[in-house]
Amino acid sequence: MSLRLVRIDDRLIHGQVIAVWLRALGGKRIVIVDDATARDEFLREVLTLAAPHGVQVEVHDVAAGAVRLMELAPSPEPVMVLARSPRTILALRQAGVPIEVVDLGGMGAGPGRKRIHRTISVSPDEIRDLQAIEKLGTRVEIQIVADDRPIPFHSVVSGE
Repeated sequence: MSLRLVRIDDRLIHGQVIAVWLRALGGKRIVIVDDATARDEFLREVLTLAAPHGVQVEVHDVAAGAVRLMELAPSPEPVMVLARSPRTILALRQAGVPIEVVDLGGMGAGPGRKRIHRTISVSPDEIRDLQAIEKLGTRVEIQIVADDRPIPFHSVVSGE
């Protein structure tokens, strides 16, 4: 499967994604799935320019992203998928996108959010969405950088 890294990170493309993950995966394609970003022409251009030379960036809303990821999933090309929220990944899984593992990256703190790891805070709705993703057979893990040992989501948020 070529969907090598499916990551929830509210920052989308940033230094950690570029410097660590993309190199570790050997990826040359980033697919961003986010409804608001897909509607924002300026932000799409900024994200495209943030990627290293030779790395293709695609930005899709959830519906088009599901179709595109179903096309890319069987190819041998390593693909990095980025989304801002668990709700997006849940919608992709419900649409049939084959996602084996979801990595939780940066999810910012704020009112009504519980910190579960260094840079990861979740709302009650996000906890429910992540648990629903797991019920669909996708592992949810925390792995900030490629060298970190993955931490199962259910081990840091159980019984919520």
